[in-house]
Amino acid sequence: MKRLTPLLTLLSGAVTAAVLFTMSAQASPPGTQPAAGGGAPAAAPAPSADVEADPDAVAPGEEPTDPDADARRPAGTSPPTDPDASSAGTEVTSVEQNWIGELENGATIAITVKDGKAEAYVCDGRSMELWLSGTVRDGKIELTGKDAKLTGVIRGDRASGEMIVGVRRWKFTARPDDTSADEAVVKSGSGTAPAIYRVTEETRRAGYDGGWIMRPDGTQIGIVTWNGKPIPAPPLDPAFNSTVVNGVTLVAEPVVPGAR
Repeated sequence: MKRLTPLLTLLSGAVTAAVLFTMSAQASPPGTQPAAGGGAPAAAPAPSADVEADPDAVAPGEEPTDPDADARRPAGTSPPTDPDASSAGTEVTSVEQNWIGELENGATIAITVKDGKAEAYVCDGRSMELWLSGTVRDGKIELTGKDAKLTGVIRGDRASGEMIVGVRRWKFTARPDDTSADEAVVKSGSGTAPAIYRVTEETRRAGYDGGWIMRPDGTQIGIVTWNGKPIPAPPLDPAFNSTVVNGVTLVAEPVVPGAR
C-alpha cells in the first residue's frame, strides 16, 4: 500500500492540471484564441454586409460637395465652363467688296460684289480679256461670260475657284482690295475705291472697247480693243477717268454690279 501512494499523488496532480488548462482555454476571448499549429491569431470577423451605408458619407480622398451651390448662384448665370471647350471664332471678311488676284496663266482677275451681284474682268494686258457677270450668294461665286464660266467660293479673306473658257481652264485666287476712297467717289464695292473700269456705252458705240483693273499697289492693267484688235491699254488719267488711243479720247467709268 505504501508503494501506491506516490503514484496516486502524481496521477491526482496531472488530472488537476488538465482541468485548470481546460477552464483557462474556455475563458479566453474568441478573437485571441491561438490557431491550431501555433500560427498567428485569427483576425476579427468583418462587419455584416447587412449594415446600411451612410449616403452622405464622403469616400476617402474626395472633397465634400456643397448641395446648395446651385441654389446660391445668381439667376441668369451658367456654371463656369472650361476655356478650352470652345475655340475662338475667326473673323470673316465681308464679300461685299472688290477681290483682286491672278489666274494660273498669269492673267489678272478682279471681282466686284455688291448686293449679291458680281462683275468680273480678266485680262493679261496683251491680248486676253473676258467680262463675266453673275451672283455671289452665301460665299459661292457663279459668273458667266462669252463662252466662259467662273465658279468659286469666298472663305474669310480669300476667294478661289476656277475659270473655264471653251476647253481650257485655269484656277484662280484673289484677296480683298481694301483701298479706301472718299464716300463721294465710291461707286462700287463696299467702302473701297472702284477696282474695275470700262469704257462708256457711247465709246463702245464708236467702235472702241476697253477695260482696266486698278491693282492695290497703284498700278493698272487693261486692254483696249479697236476694230476688233486688242492692244495694251494706256493708263487711265485718275482725274478724268480717260485716256487717249490713236488720237481718240476714251472715257471710262466704274463697273457697278447689276448696272448692265
